[in-house]
Amino acid sequence: MTDDRWARTLRPELVGRAGELARIQEAVVDGRGLVLIDGEPGVGKTRLLEHLVERAHEAGRTVLAGSATEFERLVPFGMYVDAFTRLADEQGAPASRHADGSDLAESALHTLLSAGETSDTVRGRLDRFHAYRGIRALLTHLATGRGAVLALDDLHWADAPSLELTEFLLRHPPATGFLLAIACRSTMIPPAVADAVARQDAYITRLSLSPLDEETAAALMPSDADPRRRRLMYRISGGNPLFLRALHDADDNALAKLADGRPGAALALEETLLTMLRTELDRLTPAGRLAAYAAAVAGELASPVVIAQVAELDAATAAAAVDELCGQGLGTLAGPRFAFRHPLVRAAAYDTCGPSWRVAAHARVAGYVRRNGGSLALLAQHTERCAEQGDEEAARTLGDAGHAYIDSAPATAVRLLRDALRVLPERDDLVPYRGHLLTGLAKATGVMGSLTESRRILHEVIGLPHEVATRAVAFSSTISRLLGRLDEARALLSAQFPPAGQDPRVLVQFLVELAAVATLRADAEGARRHALEAIGYISETNDPALGAAAYALLALACLEDGDVAAARSHSGRAGWLMDSTPDTALLRHVELVAPLSWGETCLGRPADAARHLSRGIDLATMSGSSYAMPYLLISQAHHRARTGRLREAIDIAEHAVAASEYIRSSETLAMARSVMLLPVLWRHGVRPAMTLAGQIAQAGPGSPWWLAMAHVSVARVRLAAGRAEAGHAPPFPSVLSRDTEVERLATQSIRAAADGDVGTALARSAAAVAAADGLAYQLGTAYDARARALYVHDDLAGAVAAARVAAERFGESGAVVERGLAHQLLATVLGRMGEVAPCRAEIGLAKAAYKESGADWLAGQLARVERQLAARGPRRAGRRGGGPPELTSRERQVAELVGQGLTNREVAERLQVSQKTVETHVARIFSKFGVRSRVALARRLTGLGDNPVAG
Repeated sequence: MTDDRWARTLRPELVGRAGELARIQEAVVDGRGLVLIDGEPGVGKTRLLEHLVERAHEAGRTVLAGSATEFERLVPFGMYVDAFTRLADEQGAPASRHADGSDLAESALHTLLSAGETSDTVRGRLDRFHAYRGIRALLTHLATGRGAVLALDDLHWADAPSLELTEFLLRHPPATGFLLAIACRSTMIPPAVADAVARQDAYITRLSLSPLDEETAAALMPSDADPRRRRLMYRISGGNPLFLRALHDADDNALAKLADGRPGAALALEETLLTMLRTELDRLTPAGRLAAYAAAVAGELASPVVIAQVAELDAATAAAAVDELCGQGLGTLAGPRFAFRHPLVRAAAYDTCGPSWRVAAHARVAGYVRRNGGSLALLAQHTERCAEQGDEEAARTLGDAGHAYIDSAPATAVRLLRDALRVLPERDDLVPYRGHLLTGLAKATGVMGSLTESRRILHEVIGLPHEVATRAVAFSSTISRLLGRLDEARALLSAQFPPAGQDPRVLVQFLVELAAVATLRADAEGARRHALEAIGYISETNDPALGAAAYALLALACLEDGDVAAARSHSGRAGWLMDSTPDTALLRHVELVAPLSWGETCLGRPADAARHLSRGIDLATMSGSSYAMPYLLISQAHHRARTGRLREAIDIAEHAVAASEYIRSSETLAMARSVMLLPVLWRHGVRPAMTLAGQIAQAGPGSPWWLAMAHVSVARVRLAAGRAEAGHAPPFPSVLSRDTEVERLATQSIRAAADGDVGTALARSAAAVAAADGLAYQLGTAYDARARALYVHDDLAGAVAAARVAAERFGESGAVVERGLAHQLLATVLGRMGEVAPCRAEIGLAKAAYKESGADWLAGQLARVERQLAARGPRRAGRRGGGPPELTSRERQVAELVGQGLTNREVAERLQVSQKTVETHVARIFSKFGVRSRVALARRLTGLGDNPVAG
């Protein structure tokens, strides 16, 4: 082969692509967004992507380039490992280093490759969330300044984790100066990429490559070809550039046969090319063919040394054979590694070597990797292709790799663990290891969302000897709990409780799970007992995530018992432990972030709850932990509703519904609908809320803890709809949590007031106040009910006082919507008292709260109150009396500090309340003094001398 022909084969020229080249130049100059190059095999996608990379280098961009092949689809993050390996090999490249000198490319590469290690330490397990964040941080750093380009070729062959990481980068682009370029087949575009293209963003460029027309294709044909040969070549190739080049050396008879054997379009172009490529392989010497076969099997390991061992050639013969492959244009050496010129060339060699030889070759590659301490990922990849029934070493390799991938690539884990079980010998001494494999398979299946199948596998493990079954029981209980089978979960844990001397970590897992089951059963005493016992063993486990879970469940138990001080202490301890837990350790118990954040929300620590939920959901998302997602999303929806972000609360709850349907959990489905109920009422009104309430009434949660919450929410919706009959709501369970008890009493009080039963209304509201135990939100709920009862009792002054306490407490807890409802109630009472100006002020505060929270339906209801007020006559400013306005003790404190010139934030810090609470007080003070500015207020206060306000 001449030098020109070799160059033309390895770096073919681009013809007929002027428009595409111009658009690539524009994308590189702009330096951000997505470039998608798609088309059929051989149409020039790779060459066009190479052109983009060349232009990016010329523009001074930092370039990472990786590719996937159909032979390495079993290796997680394979194409990203390829990209970061190339970047790490660029010695002295300043863009690959942080300002502090740490090598980010090496760090990212180590993180991706660590999936193959079996150690249970932080470095030994791949934390996918950490990997995604780290890779995004690296790309952001690379893009700062001169920009970065990530080029991914043949994405259609990528492994599942690589596709997930690509989707992550599409949804969370690293920086403005980052350009992602992808090449893949048109019929195999990943959904995430297709969705991105469908958005038609200005920074998304799609280049769909069509075959060349006959006139353009002529430029790729031999100059001495006659018209008949040109027509045959074009007919056979269909205008595909790669196929045209492959047909250069075909004689006329071969072309005629190919043309005659092509009935219309039935013969795939790819098969035509493979036929020609096999002809190229046939021209090699026997040693050359063996080297090509060995390189095809070895893949990324295909150095001359490995090729020699796999092909069973001596070193000198193997070196000469590799030189022959390069000389014939089948590939080239990139450093010590041989790379085929195109994936289809490798496919032809892999297919031609024969199945029996191929199996033995994979075994020789596996032996090489094992002897040289290679990664478990590569070892498993080749072992999987050659493992035979009864091969214990192969079974352990596949099993260890499967366990390493449970958190990072659960689908890969399921495949490897099933293969390990298939080849593991049937021996009594291997029963424990079989149980270990089955437990891992159940966990990976559960992580993927197949709870019923996971439960079936776990029950198979539980039938094995006790020491084998113990480790599977805790996860089996988690599955039963998610499915709403609390009695089954408790019985399972009790029957299989670890004996004395068991691994402390297993013991703590049992106790934490028992506490979780007891919490859902509203068994506060049992939850407290199990959580305290678990805490007693925490120091022996070195597992802060389990400690955080135990303390979080203990905090919830204390809340149910009304011991708020203890709940605050234990919740704080749980949060500290959670924050100190590495992602990899937390990932194993990620669903238990939910009780921690739930308790934090109830205890008035919304910022802590938001932080922990965000971390837990990101971890569950990146690890594919479908089983954990409903609990986490339900807690996040509750948090968003409590803090007045109704649209987000509804969206998240709908996500929780979808996640529950995915894992087929009717229990979490009912829970998700329950937390959605009040946000739907406040934002969209009675009709959709009543529809949702009907679904909950028909299929409510099975656990007493959640059933009580569902009942309260349904009752509140029915009250809003004017349907307070008891038969329309599900019955209360016999035992309730403390916060649910307050809401139940408050709801009963409001219902009694609506029915005119003033005595019952007053009694229930007084009981609610007593049960609130100093928690701001519960006190707000209780005093709101108290104000409504007093209003019906015609104690208007008492109603105003109670409603103001409710507004203050709701403000302290961050409950925006409930604070708005309390202000609206105040407006109603003040309007009845004839206090028009204060009434208008309260309406303004309610309106602001509804606007802030997106409570559109409530805002519409409030507009009716405004119209009624406007019909009463003109505004009346100021107070009717001549003395100073009356302020509450807290308003007095705020007024004095504002008069001293402090900002709202400084007042909030001085009084240790939220800034929103201060803003509410300032608005009331302005209204009472009839002023509109802090300066005017200060003047009024100065004019009142040393006694600025009356108590």
